[in-house]
Amino acid sequence: MDLPIQAKEKGFTFFEVIFITVILSLGLLTIIEILPLGFKAKEAAEQYSITALLGQKIIEEVKREGYESLSSLSLSQSENCGVREGEFEDYQGYRYRLEWCDSETPYLRELKVTILLNNWEIKSGEREGNAKNHLNNEDNSWQCLDLVTYLAKKD
Repeated sequence: MDLPIQAKEKGFTFFEVIFITVILSLGLLTIIEILPLGFKAKEAAEQYSITALLGQKIIEEVKREGYESLSSLSLSQSENCGVREGEFEDYQGYRYRLEWCDSETPYLRELKVTILLNNWEIKSGEREGNAKNHLNNEDNSWQCLDLVTYLAKKD
């Protein structure tokens, strides 16, 4: 007794298996390449958040100290301008530079706070995409943030 031959056999051909394997491999490679970019973006976002908070902290300290304290606490100053620099105890590698100048309006000073991240592990090649946002200084510091505000003298 002969068994009838089925017209179509069930299963996958070798070509179909290879094709699916290639597609899955390409998908996994894409995911593997994207993951490190997410980690770098997270790290950059954390650094920007810290710099923003530290810059705001410096501005609030200057507001608390008052208009006249700028003249007495500046490292270098002329008649109408001054500069103060320092580091943060709690945040190693972060520095600040506070520049102030009298404005054209009497009893009003312009304050510019620059927060610098001094991180030797960050190479310029890692930040090529963000080169417009960072200025490489002579001392390997990266300028992370500039904040500008005005401080008025209270009578």
